[in-house]
Amino acid sequence: MSLRFEVVDSGESRADLAVRRENKFTFDKLQLDAVRSLIAGNCRRQIHNHPVSTVRSLYFDDPRLSACHANLDGLGQRRKFRLRWYDRPLPNQALFLEVKWRDNRVTGKQRYELRANQPIEAVDFQALRSLLEPILPAAVQRDFEANTEPVVIVEYQREHFVSADGELRLTIDYDIQFYRQWGRTRISMDFPHRMERLALIEGKTPVGREAELRELLYPLTFRARRCSKYVHGCQSLGLVAIE
Repeated sequence: MSLRFEVVDSGESRADLAVRRENKFTFDKLQLDAVRSLIAGNCRRQIHNHPVSTVRSLYFDDPRLSACHANLDGLGQRRKFRLRWYDRPLPNQALFLEVKWRDNRVTGKQRYELRANQPIEAVDFQALRSLLEPILPAAVQRDFEANTEPVVIVEYQREHFVSADGELRLTIDYDIQFYRQWGRTRISMDFPHRMERLALIEGKTPVGREAELRELLYPLTFRARRCSKYVHGCQSLGLVAIE
């Protein structure tokens, strides 16, 4: 039986991802228990398969790492292309293709849930691209064709929380590590580079409700800042200079 993919969800089930505001707050992992306790008191926890999700994202870029440099340069309009899977060291038959975009302070992502008819752990990158390209919408194909180089896998633990009305979302990410894929022919989980102390809150809100995020974090006073895991991965692996 030959391997093939199908798109089982083109984003209809997660309309909240299409356009939103996103703020990130970094803190020392030593504060994790206190931060978790406070957010759990102001929000309700969401569980997807497990109370703590293991997230792995394979980022693609062009040979000049343009998406990484666009972030480092602070460009207002930029895009990132990735494949994401959950709670398994390697993708099996379920994964998500995501194009994440930013237009100044507004963000969003196109997310496509994919299913393979057999496990894909051992598929090489060239075959993976050949299998994905025919099933992608035309707009995503353009991103796909422009971002052919597998660069880094970002792995972390994530806990999910939502506001009482379900409209504002908070995640806590920690145990962040990176695996170099640049120059590889297939997925490699060898030689992780860890960021032992970095932890991160990501707040996602509908446009116009950004101020309410502070209420969910009260009395924390962390400052919002830029923090791209993909860029950290490129820097940690020596693919771009640390500025």
